[in-house]
Formats: sequence, structure tokens, C-alpha cells
Amino acid sequence: MHQYNEPAFNRRAFLKLGVLGSSVLATAGALGSLQGCSSHTVESEASETLSLQYLRQKDAIILSAIAPVVLQGNFPTEPAQRQRTLNQLLIDIDQFIQNTSPQAQKQIHELFDLLYLAPFRMLVAGVWPQWQEASAEDIADFLASWQDSRFNTLRQGYVLLTQLPTLMYYDQPENWTDDIYPGPPRHIPS
Repeated sequence: MHQYNEPAFNRRAFLKLGVLGSSVLATAGALGSLQGCSSHTVESEASETLSLQYLRQKDAIILSAIAPVVLQGNFPTEPAQRQRTLNQLLIDIDQFIQNTSPQAQKQIHELFDLLYLAPFRMLVAGVWPQWQEASAEDIADFLASWQDSRFNTLRQGYVLLTQLPTLMYYDQPENWTDDIYPGPPRHIPS
């Protein structure tokens, strides 16, 4: 006779894990969203105040850490120019998100809420220091792990976190260098 081995992960354990995971995510979402979502002002490093309608301070902190890594090589390195570019990028992202659907706005807030919470940031994103103190290597490793993740949700988060700064940065004509975009084709009469 064959000996029957009970599976290590049975239906009851799976259901308990699902309830526990849902509870953790609901609690994290509730804690992360305690900050209101009306007009926000964000103090930049250059003691300049940005007035943002959608992005909260914690969202701006995360984007301020991620955007220069995503745009590495094209983002200014001189501190004053870097800060001006970052401020304009945050304003552009804020305006872009305001024009998306309420469902998309909700999902973006949820992503930022989770990324800002220390346990989620450490365990799922792999970024141990706070976003303001994370190195470019930490952030690049985090983005690479989400890009190559087997979980579709993390891959979608990667797309949002990389495409949003990229689209808004290159939406500005002053960021079009000749090696990136030489301009529209010129008509040469024959």
C-alpha cells in the first residue's frame, strides 16, 4: 500500500495565510492613507516650496529618490539645476496624475503608501534605509528586482515607477538633447 502524506501546505493553511495577508495589506493601506489628500506643499532641499494637488509629501520623497536613478545619465548633476529639474518633474507628475481616472489615482496612492511603510519597503522593495537616505545602487537593485519579478503586481509597480518620471521628463522640450531627440524630421525638397 501507498502511504498517504498530507501536503505541507493544505487548504486551511492557505486560507489562514490569505486572511492574514489581506489583514496586513488593509492595515498598511489604512495607516499609509492617514495623511489627507488635498493640496500639499512640499519643502524641497533648496528651501523652495512646491504646491502639489495630488502628490503627498511621502509620494514626493519616493519619486525624488527614484527619478534620478531612472533618468541616470540624462538627469542634471549640478545641485541647483538638479533640484530645479526635480521640482519641475514633481509638478508635471502631479498634474499628469490629476488627469487620470479616480481608480488609477487610488492605485497610485496605494503603491506609494506601501512603499513608504518601513516593513513593506524593507521586505518587498529590499530598500532598508529611508528613501531620502537610500543610495542609487539600493534603488537600482530595487527597480531591477521588481522588473524581473515573477509577480505581475510588482512588474506593474516597476512600470509605473519608471515610466511616470521618464514620460514627464521627456515631455519637456528643454530635456531633448540632440543625441536623444534631434527634433522633427526636416523636409528637404528634391
